[in-house]
Amino acid sequence: MRCMILAAGRFDDAMKKRIAEQREPRLDVFELERELNAVSLDYKDVEASSNPAVKLLAKKAGASAALALLGFLRRDECDAFFTTGEDIGLPLAALLKATRGKRSHTMIAHTLFPAKKRVFFKLARVQSQLDRVLVYSTSEEQLATGELGLPPSAVERLYYHADEQFFKPGLAEIEPDLVCAAGQLLRDYDCLVDAVKDLPVRVQIAAGSPWIERPLQPQRVLPPNVTWGKLDRYDLRQLYARSALAVVPILQNHYQTGIATILEMMAMGKCVIATRTHGQTDTIVDGVTGIYVPPSDPGALKQAIRRMLDNPAQAAEIGRAARRFVEEQAGLDRFVEKIVTAVRVGHAARVGS
Repeated sequence: MRCMILAAGRFDDAMKKRIAEQREPRLDVFELERELNAVSLDYKDVEASSNPAVKLLAKKAGASAALALLGFLRRDECDAFFTTGEDIGLPLAALLKATRGKRSHTMIAHTLFPAKKRVFFKLARVQSQLDRVLVYSTSEEQLATGELGLPPSAVERLYYHADEQFFKPGLAEIEPDLVCAAGQLLRDYDCLVDAVKDLPVRVQIAAGSPWIERPLQPQRVLPPNVTWGKLDRYDLRQLYARSALAVVPILQNHYQTGIATILEMMAMGKCVIATRTHGQTDTIVDGVTGIYVPPSDPGALKQAIRRMLDNPAQAAEIGRAARRFVEEQAGLDRFVEKIVTAVRVGHAARVGS
């Protein structure tokens, strides 16, 4: 099997250096490259391409669609594709329908709910070019095998991951009044601010994402006990380590927004209070490995924060259970193992073992 990975993002030697220096967590793309003996293409390759069609598509439809085209044009270099998201995988599947070659395709689907994605299934009929589809939530699994018509045997739900070697407990002394929050996409930080403004706590919001360049700014004047600012991954880990409690407030949506942040915090052995949204239902066992609260309910969030800070022994036990869950089910090593198996199973189904 000759595998090509099409990965959303820019993954370079500078990133590998920071990982080697333990300034950043290990990256799934690099781990999969090694385990699959694969070649990978990413947005850097799109930007470096001199192909007029690739350049035009990047300008008109974005880097992910252009990366799908670039991978398709280089398809003779592989007989198995792995795409890190449906933004790349669906356009690639549509292109592969025009070929007769036997190339398997395993795709991670973060969310297939938007109409612009479902159209690939309803009109382009890409189901035939998706050998394995990996999803992160029950709602996505039900959508894929129901409305979108993928056979249940081709769809697998798996946990997202945190690097359990980088994110681990015991890296700093815990500050009993410190609460941390982190991340950017669809965060409901207004709800968090409302919940904590009258509590005797310090809250540090690390608003930002390594995958989003546009900075996120507060929408209001912050109370004196709340600070705001983006951190790099090393400093973010230190914030997690120092915090007595971790919060991930999320706006209502249909996919697993916040999952990376939640798992990082869980890997650090923290009691995580997170919003239970339509898509965020499968990671935390409420009251056992974390705490779920309703969307946009500052009263419920305030009550949960106060209850856990008033019961540090219970919070610590939840944090220990969260760490065990990551070690057993949602660590990077386990994630890579499952992806490798899925790629090989999908390839065998398409071309034979």
